[in-house]
Amino acid sequence: MVEDDSRYMKLVSEYFRKNGFSVTCAENGDKALAIFTNEDFDAVLLDVMMPGVDGYYVCKRLRETSNVPILFVTARGDLSDTEYGFRLGADDYIVKPYSERVLLLKVQALIDRAQGAQVSGSEIELCGIYLDKETHRATVDGEDIQLTPKLFSMLLLLMEHKGKVLSREQLLDHVWGYDFFGDARVVDTHIAKLRKALGKSEDHIVTIPKLGYKFEI
Repeated sequence: MVEDDSRYMKLVSEYFRKNGFSVTCAENGDKALAIFTNEDFDAVLLDVMMPGVDGYYVCKRLRETSNVPILFVTARGDLSDTEYGFRLGADDYIVKPYSERVLLLKVQALIDRAQGAQVSGSEIELCGIYLDKETHRATVDGEDIQLTPKLFSMLLLLMEHKGKVLSREQLLDHVWGYDFFGDARVVDTHIAKLRKALGKSEDHIVTIPKLGYKFEI
């Protein structure tokens, strides 16, 4: 995240961390380019107006060597600014103020498209666990298992994001819907049921304390 407003950067980066992301922050474009030279990232959140080189310059430099998803997060909302950002190679552009949840979902969507879900058509298979999205068939090592629609959706989401921590809020949003206002502990109950259904393969569903759950290979 490249942002010269330290208070704003702290708020947004903490929100992402609470939802399972690892966040590296830079307060200006020069520092961001230096950091990017030595580390790999899944996405870049980039302000435009900063001391020294601006976000447009940073975007242009990054695109010379990387296809990392870049999302401009800025107060500059004129159509000409947005068009210029896209011409430089940005993948998305969001104008302040905005919903943190919307920003997180945009970033996750960009990462998912960049990495590609581990699927073949309507099917996905990892570690002997097989799901068919069209028929809702689930098997473990070739043996059919019975999953409710929510358990199936939860397992599918975890498998499609293998290795990534998904928070309870993310699981609620994707499995129960954004209008669900019940207790987030319903996720824990369903995780327990999912592990029971997976039997000896339950260890692939890993609890990350205070963060959420992930599918681990």
